Amino acid sequence: MNEASILRESARLRHGGVLALAVCVLHDGHSPWWKQMMLIPHPDAPEAALRAMIEQILKGFVDEGVDRVHWLQTLSPLGLFDLDGRRRSWWAANDDGLLACLQACAAVPVGVQTAALFLAGSDGNGRTREAALLVMRSVPSHLTLSCALLRCNDWVAEVRAVAQDVVMSLLGQCAVRDVLKAWPVAVRLRAAQRVGPAWLEGTLFAWLSSPSNRPVLEGLLGHPDARTRLAAYVVALRSHPDRAALRAHALRDSDPHVSHLALADLLQQGEPDEIDAQCALALSAPSTRVRSAALRALVEREVAGMDEYIEAAAFDRSRGVRRLAAWLLQQRQARPAIALWRDELKHGRRGRWREALEALAEHAEVDDVPTLRALLPEVSPRHQRNCLRGWVRAEGGASLALLREALEVRGRTVNALLASATALWAAELDPARLLAFCHDGPSPVAQAALLAQLTKLPLWQHLDLLLEAVPQREDERAWHLRLVHDWLRVSGQYSPLGASRRQALVSRLEEGRHALPEAVAVRVLAAVRGA
Repeated sequence: MNEASILRESARLRHGGVLALAVCVLHDGHSPWWKQMMLIPHPDAPEAALRAMIEQILKGFVDEGVDRVHWLQTLSPLGLFDLDGRRRSWWAANDDGLLACLQACAAVPVGVQTAALFLAGSDGNGRTREAALLVMRSVPSHLTLSCALLRCNDWVAEVRAVAQDVVMSLLGQCAVRDVLKAWPVAVRLRAAQRVGPAWLEGTLFAWLSSPSNRPVLEGLLGHPDARTRLAAYVVALRSHPDRAALRAHALRDSDPHVSHLALADLLQQGEPDEIDAQCALALSAPSTRVRSAALRALVEREVAGMDEYIEAAAFDRSRGVRRLAAWLLQQRQARPAIALWRDELKHGRRGRWREALEALAEHAEVDDVPTLRALLPEVSPRHQRNCLRGWVRAEGGASLALLREALEVRGRTVNALLASATALWAAELDPARLLAFCHDGPSPVAQAALLAQLTKLPLWQHLDLLLEAVPQREDERAWHLRLVHDWLRVSGQYSPLGASRRQALVSRLEEGRHALPEAVAVRVLAAVRGA
């Protein structure tokens, strides 16, 4: 069926109140679409035809029941990159029917029109992409601008040239909100391979620095995408008339790259009074790197109130900043920062006991053990972990006393710390202490937790510890038997056992040099022989 036949059939059906609209008419007559006809009520035929084609193209990208035109209109810049790449992959059919249908249906809503143009602009056929770009020139929207920007990295040089021209034309027509929505695509072109850097920096980003486009630039400074904000600040710090206010705002940005860019610009270009004031403000910036650099800058400049700034930094939420402050206190005042942290935990004058506890955990000494031990049952699991870390550091290892206290505490963070310290406390866990664990204070919670920790020991070291134990009391015998049964439960796991050690264990078990019941000893012997 050719184009004339389709039109004749459409005219025939129109007399019955229905318009048969060809979904696509290709100039080369080989499209898989030309055979597809849709019976659509006359008033909605053009829009419905385009929507049908868009729905078909996006079928593999969007779930059923989703408005695919709306989905495309709201897709993120990263999503547009992905869709463009997948549309141009080796399996995507090349088909200019969408563009032909669009050109025949110019009265459709702009949202449908721009969605169709984006899909035509990402077609696998270079001629189709170029033709779509030429149409986009007169249809400003975030979607057409995004597509034109993507085509600036097209692998066909002719398409790239047209795309660059269309981008600059659309920038002059699009509303500010559309440019803001599409600009993350422009930012990501900096990492593209085929975009000429001369055009990218000298034309595209130069457009952004023009005074007439300042509303766009200022909108980009608050963009939710961090890379887009950073690129905008790079331009703004070269061209904005109020750089001081710009730097002050950027120093508080949540992205460390943005805030560090502002601090570097401040230290290079700012006036002395401005540097002092804004560095003091930067001590509360979200970025650890910025807070550290600001503290160093203030120390180098010997500003008034320097000692107060350093003491405040000793309670920073970042370990790196606290360590810098501790070093500065020692250098300037010969005063150890640990005295500040101890005072805060005792008196709470600053309201920074959490930071003080975390800092003390990294520098604790023997004298701090009573404080850490007293805090352990009173704080949350996160801070309990800091209490235990400080205790381990203060004693130079994980003692059995610490182990007993820690095993009473529930929580994943504490359990993780215990698991990492197993090799330390296991050295102190001799047979006598192991047996005494059942009656010398620990609760059933602690006993169960110890069983879990013992299974983290090397399997044969664990067995040696049990064979050395000789229970004397009834409760010790029951506890010892429980320990052995727990070892048998994990004895099937792989653990290397050399011939000499195997023979030593077999001989000991066969000769009865242990305190195990006979039936249990047989099971242990079988586990050793089968290892």
